[in-house]
Amino acid sequence: MKNHPGNEIPFTRVTECRTGRCRLRAHRSGVRPTTVLLITTLCLAGFAGVLLFSEEGTTGVLLPDGREFISWERPLQFARTYYADNRNPRAADSNPGTKERPFLTISKAAQVLQPGERVVIMTGVYRERIDPACGGTGPDKMISYEAAPGANVVVKGSRLVKTGWEPSTGFKLALPAAARAKVKIYHRRLDDLDFQGYNPFGMVSIMQDRVYLKPKPEELWRHLKRRGMVFMDGRRLEQVELYQELSGRDSAFWCEHDGLAIHVRLPGDADPAQHEVELAIQEQLFAPRTRGLSYIRVKGISFEHAANAFPVPQRGMISLSRGHHWIIEDCVLRHANGVALDIGAQDWDMEPPAVIGHAIVRRNHIDDVGVCGIAGMAVQDTLIESNLIEHVGYQDVELAWETGGIKLHSTKNCLLRGNVIRHTIHAEAIWLDYQNTNTRVTGNVMGDTLETLRGGIYLEASHDSNMIDNNIIWKATEGAGGGSYNMPPHGGWGITVDGSDETVIAHNLIGYTQDAAIKFRNIEGRIVGSRGGTTRGNKVLNNIFYRCGKAIDFSNRDNTADGNLYMRDWGEVRDETQPVGRGLNWIPDAGATLHLDLEAWQKFFGLDKNGAYADMSIEVDLDALTMTWSASGTIPQAPSGKHFQRDLVGQAAGNVRKPGPLLRLPDTPTKVNIDPRR
Repeated sequence: MKNHPGNEIPFTRVTECRTGRCRLRAHRSGVRPTTVLLITTLCLAGFAGVLLFSEEGTTGVLLPDGREFISWERPLQFARTYYADNRNPRAADSNPGTKERPFLTISKAAQVLQPGERVVIMTGVYRERIDPACGGTGPDKMISYEAAPGANVVVKGSRLVKTGWEPSTGFKLALPAAARAKVKIYHRRLDDLDFQGYNPFGMVSIMQDRVYLKPKPEELWRHLKRRGMVFMDGRRLEQVELYQELSGRDSAFWCEHDGLAIHVRLPGDADPAQHEVELAIQEQLFAPRTRGLSYIRVKGISFEHAANAFPVPQRGMISLSRGHHWIIEDCVLRHANGVALDIGAQDWDMEPPAVIGHAIVRRNHIDDVGVCGIAGMAVQDTLIESNLIEHVGYQDVELAWETGGIKLHSTKNCLLRGNVIRHTIHAEAIWLDYQNTNTRVTGNVMGDTLETLRGGIYLEASHDSNMIDNNIIWKATEGAGGGSYNMPPHGGWGITVDGSDETVIAHNLIGYTQDAAIKFRNIEGRIVGSRGGTTRGNKVLNNIFYRCGKAIDFSNRDNTADGNLYMRDWGEVRDETQPVGRGLNWIPDAGATLHLDLEAWQKFFGLDKNGAYADMSIEVDLDALTMTWSASGTIPQAPSGKHFQRDLVGQAAGNVRKPGPLLRLPDTPTKVNIDPRR
């Protein structure tokens, strides 16, 4: 129950009760009559807000092995509260940090906070790097950094530069004199900026351990961009490789070789002295230099402008710095050159920590990130839920193999649910890389995953069971390939199962993929642990496939499919030699690959005995998070099973369910809400 800021009892699976004055939430099960009475009393008394109730971290969500995912989180009580307020004329870091005499900086609070204490931060722009000196000691003795209720707290890794701009001279532009006079390029030296030993305008974005990166010469520039960023009135400018490129475009900047001068051409050839120009110079914004701190909460703060590099190592705008048991919630992470948030072991060249993961990442908005939204290695017992992640991957470095809205390595007992991941390019929505175990990806909406070598969800080299269910995956297009090994264009898959076994893929809606809705690949020669990947024992159950290049593309016969719903023919593929469209499924046979309709799939291979065709119409609006859809025909039903008792938006199922992520599959066009966030 919320009784004052910072004292929240965590909740997850909920039902809603409405009185007309406020909205109250409680668990469907385990709510005592006294609790219901308390809820009713608070409603009638005009209590404004949300009542949150749970019992010992239960979520009601089962992991693939049938155990419930249990959160370690507990109600918080704070022994002491400090305040930071850089707009208060009495603020100073020599103050005691009271509300009347607050700290000037958040960094000061980070040096004095002890377990069981918090800092409440007032509205303001804080241009600093927050380096916590201490972590908490347990779920009930956390250290919390939180925005005051209703406050707009923005931490920026940039510096505002209003002065020092001069016309750019001495460099060639391939323009006639008259045209050259109309182009307004401005120059600024950076010597006056306090880089504190880290000048991102003199450092390339690629870091260490690039054994997999083998670009062609024309692809090198993507990796050799400088890490520093320039913003005008909040808008990120594009970095160009050569000064002469400024002649053909505005909204761009160029760095001199030593990183101590930049040249900018602003939108409309504007004068930078007349606008708010910010230079991102910090690698990280909230990151302990002491590795391994635990039990820290960051709540309700916006973070912007991180001039960090491309992974690995994974060094995010916010970083757990190889710590564990953190909560990152209700934050905004925007404009990171490389990674927005890292939550794991960070670097595969370091020994793994004794304890890693156990993070809770929820209700955050991650936007405009070059490579990865959320990254983590060896992530265990972690909950990532109800986040909005969008506009990730614009750096176009997918051939460095560390991209994604969410990119996690070696997950164990993790739950990714209720997230929205949209408008990514050159980056998968979710990539689970290498030896993932007992991890569930459920109830997410992802789409507009463009020009990627994989697609919506990529499960790689995992020999133990994982589960992908109740998701909507909408529109994926293939990537260009490349590299010195001449990788051909491919990808555009909804879900890719690569050298992974015993995956359950159930009750998803996958639509408008350029290639297969679900793609399986064997990687027998890649030894993970003690053996190669077989891609066997996987189950594809009760999914809906809509206007995909192909539906299921099996790499061998030792997988199963049943209860899936297909379109018979959506009318755009007529060439009989073109083996895409028409809901075709692929399967290898005696050295050839067979392209089968549903009848042949059932008759010759015994697959999808309960599958069916339907006449469907589906439109998804990823921005409004609505879907207008209908399906007519004989719709199969299957036992709900213990894992699928709730659908994408939390509705409770009966004993049987139709295919897809929602319980209701209307026979006339119906507009429904598909926002899965709690």
